[in-house]
Amino acid sequence: MAKRKRQTNSHEDSKLRKFPAVTEKHISPSTPSQETRDTEVKPESTTSRSLAPILRVITGSYEHQLLCLSLTTGISAFSSKPLEDDQSSDANLFTPVFHFAPHTASIRSIAHAKRYLVTGGNDEHIRLYDLQKRKEIGTLMFHEGSVTCLKFVSGAVGEDEERSAGGSGKWLISGGEDGKILVWRTKDWEVLADMKGHKGAINDISVHPSGKIALSVGRDRTLRLWNLMTAKNASVLKLTDGEAIQVAWSTTGDKYAVGWQRKIVIYDMSAKPLSSIDLKSPLYRLRYVSLTDIDDNDEAVATEYLVTSDSTGSITFRDAAKATEENIPIAFELKAHSSRVKDFDFYTRTPPPILCDDGPKVSALASTFMSSASSDGKIVIWNLNAREPIAVYQTNERLNCCTLVAEEVERPDTMKRVDQADESEYESE
Repeated sequence: MAKRKRQTNSHEDSKLRKFPAVTEKHISPSTPSQETRDTEVKPESTTSRSLAPILRVITGSYEHQLLCLSLTTGISAFSSKPLEDDQSSDANLFTPVFHFAPHTASIRSIAHAKRYLVTGGNDEHIRLYDLQKRKEIGTLMFHEGSVTCLKFVSGAVGEDEERSAGGSGKWLISGGEDGKILVWRTKDWEVLADMKGHKGAINDISVHPSGKIALSVGRDRTLRLWNLMTAKNASVLKLTDGEAIQVAWSTTGDKYAVGWQRKIVIYDMSAKPLSSIDLKSPLYRLRYVSLTDIDDNDEAVATEYLVTSDSTGSITFRDAAKATEENIPIAFELKAHSSRVKDFDFYTRTPPPILCDDGPKVSALASTFMSSASSDGKIVIWNLNAREPIAVYQTNERLNCCTLVAEEVERPDTMKRVDQADESEYESE
């Protein structure tokens, strides 16, 4: 079994680089250049409204950089309806948390669960981070090729017991260009299983909401179903349309979508095709999400969407419930990027108590936010309830992947402050 490699003095950034306090330097969400990015930007107007950090976005880039930003905003960011320009004077601000190069090649994949963050790169390494303590904790070296996908799983892989999904992060699944799908136990980062079957690179992995099964697609033009209770290949479907690049379970787990560069097919649990659509632009990311909206009777209604991003910079939401054999109707489309959107992620939360004391009234429902990362260097944060962007940040890097985490993930009382000269010290839990 492979253990994580503990690095002591082999990397100058053994600690995630600490930035000044949040109140010391803010970054404007519309930063157009590096010069602007390094300059303190204050809100355009001062108001009595409260501001609070609500989430963190973490991105990996082609330039090997890992960037974490904290988004501070006001209550208007939680509005369920688009706001006019004169309806809100809240200043949405990005604050850097860390920014450094943990990999020696492009960062291809990223995932998080609770306090842990993992990244996979073209350098064949998986890097481990503790977001609670804001530090790097090790490197996993088992793959013999780029690490293309990373997924956390809750529950007990290899044990046939009832459990619920929820991203507890007890297990990590990694896939690479070497055709390997590995199951890691995050307690000690041991490899529990090497699930063999694919004869080429792994393009994507999707874990069922139950956490008991998973799907994978690869360069060998197959779709494989894995039993995570036994870590065995349960079935194989040869894909006649060629190499699939994306796969995603629905939020209810009763169907799944397989994506090719210009085509998407929806299958039921028996691998019977339900719907098929052709795409006008090359596909980059495919996921399902359930959004809760307020209807005309002020009642909460949940709708499941099939979400895709493409080379034009668009993110398209299709109503999964209205799918037919030949079409999945487009419900709405979002666009704030000028080129391919490589990744997006979702995060749902209620407004922090400090934001509920004043400002405009908003729905009591939790709001769903989305981050999108593009080759144009932009990070865009969207309020999906209002279907509009609330903040934009220009990184001047070619972004490959992103994830959203809770602002509350970090606990300053657990962070050990060290001098610059002592930053090479390795700290284990």
